[in-house]
Parts: sequence; structure tokens; C-alpha cells
Amino acid sequence: MNTPNSFAVPGFWPSSFSASDALIGTKEYGQLIAADANTLYWIEYQPEQGGRTAICRLRLEQKGPTGENVECLTPDNVSVRSRVHEYGGQSWCLLSDQLVYVDAADQQLWRQSLSDRSVQPLTQSPDCRYGAPVWDRSRNRLLAVQEVHSATDEPDQVVNRLVAIALDSGQVSVLHEGYDFYDQPVLDGNNQVAWISWDHPHQPWTETCLVTAEIDPSGDLLHVTVRVEDGQSLTQPQYDAQGQLHVITDISDWWQICRVEGAGDAVQLTPLSGQQNAEYAAAGWQLGQQSYQLLEGGWIAYCHRNGIGELHHFEDGQLQRLATEYTAFRSVVVIGNSVFCVAYSAARNASLIRVDLSSSAVQVLEGGEQILPDADVSRSSHLTFNVGEEQSHALFYPPENQEEDADAGLPPVLPPLVVFLHGGPTSAAYPMFNPKIQYWTQRGFAVADLNYRGSTGYGRRYRMKLAKAWGVADVEDCVALVEHLSTEGLVNSNHVFIRGGSAGGYTALAALAASNCFTAGASLYGVSDLKALCVSTHKFESRYLDWLIGDPVEHAERYRERSPVTQADQIHCPVIFFQGLLDKVVPPEQTDLMAEALATNGVTVDVHRYPDEYHGFRDPCVQQEVLEKELAFYRRWI
Repeated sequence: MNTPNSFAVPGFWPSSFSASDALIGTKEYGQLIAADANTLYWIEYQPEQGGRTAICRLRLEQKGPTGENVECLTPDNVSVRSRVHEYGGQSWCLLSDQLVYVDAADQQLWRQSLSDRSVQPLTQSPDCRYGAPVWDRSRNRLLAVQEVHSATDEPDQVVNRLVAIALDSGQVSVLHEGYDFYDQPVLDGNNQVAWISWDHPHQPWTETCLVTAEIDPSGDLLHVTVRVEDGQSLTQPQYDAQGQLHVITDISDWWQICRVEGAGDAVQLTPLSGQQNAEYAAAGWQLGQQSYQLLEGGWIAYCHRNGIGELHHFEDGQLQRLATEYTAFRSVVVIGNSVFCVAYSAARNASLIRVDLSSSAVQVLEGGEQILPDADVSRSSHLTFNVGEEQSHALFYPPENQEEDADAGLPPVLPPLVVFLHGGPTSAAYPMFNPKIQYWTQRGFAVADLNYRGSTGYGRRYRMKLAKAWGVADVEDCVALVEHLSTEGLVNSNHVFIRGGSAGGYTALAALAASNCFTAGASLYGVSDLKALCVSTHKFESRYLDWLIGDPVEHAERYRERSPVTQADQIHCPVIFFQGLLDKVVPPEQTDLMAEALATNGVTVDVHRYPDEYHGFRDPCVQQEVLEKELAFYRRWI
């Protein structure tokens, strides 16, 4: 870590790396599909196109620089995005000569010809949303998750089900309903279908079931059977070439790949030695996660282990780690001898890569730009620190800016700290190049990205530590992290800031109320009134608080005590708020009430509202403004 010169106080280091530069690096890739070993499709988040998502294609056999061979297939006025469960996920599928995708504007399925790029609607049901489409080739139809909304849009009136959509007519028929939620329908290439379902009050990371059925000649389902359940979190069913069903389950504490035997027993395929602390899945916030692919006699998968991502090739009883220069992975597909996936490193933007299984050679197909000089990149170290008798984890990024050379004879000056809190709260921070974090470290801030108890990536027991403990365990971890970094002499304990979005915004506000160790804080569309959230949020999370806090009637006092809006008189430091006015997950009223309560108590507040934003900001101009205003706000208190 470089120390600043006498003219630049940490937090005020000059940097040419602007908020706009940071957002250029936010291009994201996902939902990969390989048509063959030389043709790759994916979904791409395009900040330069107003933050839309589009389907792109790369034909590897074409000559010329790889980047010049990328085709954007989605019409200019379209964004491809599902809002099933509000958070969406898998939003398109590939047919032999066409694409079918969900249009973000109307949530309907549309067909696009790959020959002339023409589009036409497939479904026309304005009260429905669609997601996770799968091509049922032999029946000329799609299977998909359908979410039906009533006029009132009350959570208990929203119906989720598994449907079939005829490709020739767009007619929708219900295949199965009765569960509160459906995800990841898969076919075995013959007459079997499997999917994941769960019911309230569970979430996909607490308890789900694996369901299978036969498809009769008319296309209906027969012999619907729950194959695996019993208190497990199951995800990503997949059939191998022989029709054998596989799934990922956390029955062993860690999400591991298993083969499902006839009686429903899950036989673990991942090696028992050395890999028991590896998670081969993440929390199912979005539809259609794809972290593994089956091979003849093995599999390819990525996992999170000891605070870092790894890509594994398991075959003939041997485990090999691939693409070791990368620190996190997403969306893996395998065609022939080629593995395609999204890969993240410590110093470059996200990349689309191909790994040759015969040679382990890695080829960058798209992305991977280095937008900061190597000497300017702050690289994370994984921290494990004590919280009472337990432990928590974080990624620590020291300030780094090669222009700020230390003056000889000047004592080192400890940097201010920004604590980052991920959303969820059952999500995770991963060790990857994040331009928004580099925006802070370039200016002399240290950043600690906290994986508080309840985060994924550290096993089921760690994840379950947040049960009935939200607003307690996570807050304790925030305070313990600051104490640890201060004791180790890594940060200036007089200049500590905390920020988070959504659930992270809640934890930030709760931590400000619980401790005086923070100088200021930021809440981005954060929760402030737990009881109000119970009655105003969407179906997917409408019973989540039962697990995080307790029954809202039986534990009403607990809801009141842990709500930041009722703890506003305990917050004495400045707070800045950012809120989208179209947010259905955390309604704008939550931010308004919290800001008003703080202002009434004489606390400095700064509120910024965005009329066209939902839960999580997508407009790059808005994201840029948030970075700049948050930085300016913190600098007022250094």
C-alpha cells in the first residue's frame, strides 16, 4: 500500500480514474449457451446502451480479431430481462434457427429468427411474466416458469407454475401448479422432466425439493414425484447422456454435486478429500443458475473455496483445477473438448473464456480489458476474524495509487475505511476486479467487502447463522471487522464509513444505530421498517423475514426493536440515501420515513430519488451520480 504525500490526505488522493471509467468496466456476461464448439451465445449487460441487456453471438471460426466477430442480435429498442420472482435470471433459450427471449418491457416471450433477425410475439398475456425457458424439441414447444399477477399484485395473489408454450400458436397450457415457486425445468431428451420447487416460508437456499415427472404422448405430466426433499437446499437438476438425474445439494453442509439414485438417495460425486469446504452453487436469487456440466465419466464445475473461486475438471477419479489465473467464475457450458464460462480476475474486467480440456489452454474470447495500470490495482486479501467465539470473513482492499508516492521522512497516514455490505442478505462478495471498489481505493480509501455470517460460500451452517438473527449477527460482524482492521493498524478508526444496498442498506443502518464506530453511512434502497416490509414486498421475499427475524405477530416486538426507523434516535452520524421510485422490493416510503426520522433528530441527511429506477440501479448515468455523490458526502466528514 502506498502512503500519501503531504498534499494529499487519504480519501482525497487525486485520480484520473473517474466514476464514468468505473462504469465502463461494469459490462457483464451471463446465461451462456454454446450451439457448437465454434458458436457461443450469451446475455450482455451494456452500460453504453443505457444499461440494457442483449443477446450476443460469437462465431469463433471467423477470421479477424475476436472482438470484431461479436454480433449483437437483440433489436436496439429491446432489453432482454425476466422479472419472475422480481430478480429474474434465465431469460432466453436457443432453438435450431431462432431465439426465444423475454422482453423486459412487457415480460412476454418473443421469437427472433437467426436468418433475417425478424421478431414476433410468442405469448400475449399481459398479466403474466415468464422465465427459465427450455426448448422441448420433440413436441415443438417451450417449457417455462410463468408468474401470474393479479390486479392488486398482492403477494398471496401471485401464482407461479410450470407451463408449456406451443411454438406454432403461442398457446399456453399449465403443466404443474401448487407449489409457491418453480425454477430450473430440465428435460432428459426423452420423456422425463425435472425441476426445483419450494413453498413458503422457505427460500431456495434453506429448503427446496427436487420433482420429476413423465411426459405422456399428449404432452401432459404423469407420475409427478418428489425425488429429494427433507430439509435440504437442492438446485440445478441435470440429466446426463444416459438419462441419469443429478442435482446439487447441501446435505453434507456444503453445496456438492450428487447423483440421484432410484430411491431418492443423493450420492456425492465431488471428491470427499479436500473438497468438503467447497460450494458448487450460490444462493438461488435468480432463475437458471448453471455452475456445472456433466461429462462422460466426470464433470466441469466452478466452486467457491477458502474465499476464492476455482474451476474444476473431474474425470476418471482425478480432480484438476483449470484457469488458475482467475478468481471467480459463472455460467459454465461444455461442448466437445471446450469449456466456456464467465471468468473474473484480480486486475481485469470480466472475461468470456474458452478452456481446451486436452491442453488446459485458456483463450479470452471477449472482455478482459485492463482499465487500470497493474500497479494501480488494489488486490483483495481474504480475512477471517473473530466475532466473540465465532468467526466471520471479509475481503480487504488497501488503497492503491502509484501517483501517490510516499515522501521520505513523513510518517505513514492510515487510510479511511469504507465497509461494503452485499445484498440478499444471503448473497456473497467474491474476489474479483470491481471497478466501483477501485474507484474508492484510487482515492486513498481502504475497502472491506464483508461476508457476514449468513453469506453463501462458507457452507450451510455458516449460512444458517442468520436465521432469526438478522440485524444482530451481521451487525456484530460489521463492528468486529472495524475493530480487527483498526487493531491491525490497517485503517484510521476515526474515519470509518459503511454502505450497502437493499439488505445491505438495512445492515448499514442497523450498524449505525448499534455502534458509534462509524463516521457516516449510505443506504441504497435499504430496508428501514421491517414490519412494513412484511406487507409491502413482493411474493418471493414476503416470508423471508419469518426466517430472518421470526413470526411477525409472535415476535412483533423483535421487529420493532430491529427496525432502523425505530432506532433513529440512536444514529448520530450523517447518512446519505439513494432510492428508485419504481422499487417494488423496498418501496420508496421506507427511505422517506427513515430520512425524515433522522432529520427530525438533527442528523444530517442527504436524499436522492430516481423516478425511473427499480430495485438496483441500471442506468449508468444514475450509477455514476451515486458514486460521485457518495464520495463527496464522505469527504465532508474527513
